Amino acid sequence: MILSNDNKYRGNLGSTLKLDELSHVEKPLMEQLRGLNWETLELPMQQLPEQSFRTSFSEVILRPKLLEALKNINPFLTESQLDEVIRKISTFEKNSLLENNQKVLNYLLENTTVNCNEETGEHSPTVRYIDFENLANNSFIAISQFKVKVTGTDHHIIPDITLFVNGLPVAVVECKSSKVKEPIPEAIDQLMRYMEQRGDTGEGNKELFFYNQFILTTCRTEAKFGTITTQIEKLFYRWTDPYPKNLNDLEHGKSSPNDQKRLVAGMLDRRNLLDIIRVFTVFAINDKGQKIKIVGRYQQFRAVKIATQRLIEGKNPLERGGIIWHTQGSGKSLTMMFMVREMKLRPELMPWKIVFVTDRTQLEDQLSETGQSIGFNIKTAHFINPKVNPDGKSLKELLSNDNSDMVMAMIHKFQENGELSGLDIFPELNKNSQILVMTDEAHRSQYSLLAANLDRAMPNATSIGFTGTPTSKTEKKYKDYIDKYTMRQAIDDGVTLEIVYEGFTHNAEVEDKEGMDKKFEDVFSEYTLTERLQILGFGSRDAYLDNIKTIREKAKSMVNHYVEHIFSGGFKAQIVANSRIAAVRFKAAVDEALKTKIAELKIINPMMVNLERLMQLETAVVVSGSHNDELEIKAYTNSQYHKKSIKRFKLPFDKTDEEDSSLNGNVGVIVVNNMLLTGFDAPIEQVLYLDRVITAHN
Repeated sequence: MILSNDNKYRGNLGSTLKLDELSHVEKPLMEQLRGLNWETLELPMQQLPEQSFRTSFSEVILRPKLLEALKNINPFLTESQLDEVIRKISTFEKNSLLENNQKVLNYLLENTTVNCNEETGEHSPTVRYIDFENLANNSFIAISQFKVKVTGTDHHIIPDITLFVNGLPVAVVECKSSKVKEPIPEAIDQLMRYMEQRGDTGEGNKELFFYNQFILTTCRTEAKFGTITTQIEKLFYRWTDPYPKNLNDLEHGKSSPNDQKRLVAGMLDRRNLLDIIRVFTVFAINDKGQKIKIVGRYQQFRAVKIATQRLIEGKNPLERGGIIWHTQGSGKSLTMMFMVREMKLRPELMPWKIVFVTDRTQLEDQLSETGQSIGFNIKTAHFINPKVNPDGKSLKELLSNDNSDMVMAMIHKFQENGELSGLDIFPELNKNSQILVMTDEAHRSQYSLLAANLDRAMPNATSIGFTGTPTSKTEKKYKDYIDKYTMRQAIDDGVTLEIVYEGFTHNAEVEDKEGMDKKFEDVFSEYTLTERLQILGFGSRDAYLDNIKTIREKAKSMVNHYVEHIFSGGFKAQIVANSRIAAVRFKAAVDEALKTKIAELKIINPMMVNLERLMQLETAVVVSGSHNDELEIKAYTNSQYHKKSIKRFKLPFDKTDEEDSSLNGNVGVIVVNNMLLTGFDAPIEQVLYLDRVITAHN
């Protein structure tokens, strides 16, 4: 209930729904928690504060339980020191939910100190609020109907279930009957009101959520989790794997265990819960420059746990390494950071050097930004020109030492002086076996001479490849899969939309077939028949796909489809061209086709297309560059142009960038060749026009 004097379910139907919620959702959840060795307390609607270890309903922590845990974990604390430590975590200078929540997490992870240990004389001894190593030193209590006063009113909120670790309310569960029309959105909305994230409506109590690590919504058949900054349903996630348990460990009769059982077994297992708080919870900066709280998803948790255990137990690099196959958009960069966190907490893995390898500057930037946003300092290796960068650290310098640091290097840096001639051999730099090489997008560039140089530089290192699209080459190099999270699983989890494929055709006729055949025979007369057929196959295909006339015809078709089916919803489009020159030609052709379409719509516009917006629509090209590019291509290879175009493409049409008001969202069509094909997160894109042959990882 949101208010103790206001029934959220009215009348006979309301009573039925509340009874269904209580008997089929809330009570089974509390029963499952008891099976996980939680202490449970089910309170009546008419209750006294003393029934939940408090002196008033204004209190949100269970002080006696916090006091008891602090004594167990830190037996040297005196009574006055205990008061001081409790005061630190329960006193807040501001009313900011986000800032105070981050302050609490810092105390839980970084601990605090008191002046001295009066038993031993030690100055500034560490004081821990949670013993992450020894479960027995902590208390775990689940309270149903935990009544809390709405600040400044006579009303109360009564969350369905509140979960306490050492007296601190680390999670809140909102239960709904599965018979409610939209149970999960309704539960989310109620939790937002509890924490006053729907505006200061005077309906909640922020302080209860200062200690919150995640929020849970469930109607038994569907259960999802989020954090205090997760406000829309699509960013709430299921937790469908109870690892390290498996589904057979959950009692479910003949049918598969429901979402609620899976989530509770996975997230609320006491060991898992402490690990989620300690390793898989971070504050980061999102694309909009806003600070958000993130809790890792089940595939990230599982992959990190399995991978670190392999590092400890494996007898050689092959046994320790392998492939983590997580489909695009599942947070591979963040998984790598969670992996580092876990390693730095395991004594056996603390001394390891960690090397991140990518093959694209875009991925290098993404990994580096992810690391910085959650507090990791990753050293980036550079090609060093002493005249330009005398203080820079080269890849060789960073890899040659045995420091337990983190190094970022693009695969192309595994060559001499940044220029690879066919037979360049990179030297051996470090024989240490306590080196982990984590390769992002492990399906690309890892099988060439550059990859051989990487292996030669660190012959005893363990390699873990992260990819969303493994190929046979990936399997050949890394041998074994550590963890899999496939596209089908992502679709089932509701985090990836199923793609609808529609084939378009274009009929191309050669006007002078006989003349073309004669010309071909003349130019390639010295080649064998087999060689001629190969040339004919590849040459004619590329000639067709890169042909200006062909591209113009296809661009007309794409523009018609886009304007009639996609544009009206405010969505955008991507075109994948056969080559870089084809991408540039597509931009010109689409611009031309748009002008024609606008002219037509000015005469007759049966679908009421927004002409003003369509007239402002721009196209952009994002392709890689090389030193000998012709001017036609060079204009679209600038990295700053790329960043601005991508940012504008991701913005809605009528929005401007919050940091740079000169950047608007008018870029509606972006044309690429190889770039932005994997790991490109653009929810505003609803259609991709594919005009190239793609194989392997693509």
